Amino acid sequence: MAVVAIVGVGIMGRGMAANLARNGHDVVLWNRSPLRPEALSAIPDTEPPARTPAEAARRADVVFEVTADDESSRAVWLGPEGILAGARPGTVLISSATLSVGWIAELAAACGERDLTFYDMPLTGGAEGARTGNLTMLAGGDPARLAELAPVLTAVSREVRHFGPVGAGTRFKLVLNALQAVHMAAFGEAMKLAAGAGLDLGQVGAALLERPGGVITRMAHDNLVAPPDPINFSAEWARKDLDYASRLAGAAGYPLLDAVLAVFTRAVAEGRGGEDWSVVNRSA
Repeated sequence: MAVVAIVGVGIMGRGMAANLARNGHDVVLWNRSPLRPEALSAIPDTEPPARTPAEAARRADVVFEVTADDESSRAVWLGPEGILAGARPGTVLISSATLSVGWIAELAAACGERDLTFYDMPLTGGAEGARTGNLTMLAGGDPARLAELAPVLTAVSREVRHFGPVGAGTRFKLVLNALQAVHMAAFGEAMKLAAGAGLDLGQVGAALLERPGGVITRMAHDNLVAPPDPINFSAEWARKDLDYASRLAGAAGYPLLDAVLAVFTRAVAEGRGGEDWSVVNRSA
């Protein structure tokens, strides 16, 4: 079994850590804010928390970084107390945050300069997938070492999809999240149209679950009926991912992407960034 460090013990990192420990791996935790006793009690048999990201990496065979955005990611990787300062030869470094393509390229280059194996491996499956060990890992990087990582990856996921060289996993995750955000916002607009047409929204919502249906329709419908507590994915996180997708798109014309980014940017500007991303649907 491996020693696995989780750098960033939020909703996703906490679930991953618990499943790694349940599957016999030694888990080292580091979080920017002090870890609460109730968070630690939910993760069985962890090692003593690390004092710095460098210490976490120094003690580990595999490091998962699960932070919020480029800024927080950069802070835990670089500098004298960062992951790269502590990583030993042979350590496998994985970023499982949803980040910009530019920062992932910069980070991969920094790992390459130190001859360290690096994967970008963002996650999909939400808080429930993290809690139950049923995430899907969206991998970019050298496929040769994925097989030897299987005992670690299968502890936290039901599937690893490899998309190509480093950066490919992040590119796909931004495409995926952009599409899901379009669907989320479109569902809200459809419900507003139905309300304006005098239809019963309960009947409309139930019918839309069948056609067009799908996971995001179900999520949009259920979150509109009863906003989740705790939230699964915030409006601010959706706005951030859409911003990164817009940067990926560059000067090419993507009117739906631009429009939905504007919807989520407005929600954040109105002070609703900390609410579930389905907040864009709740004015129907």
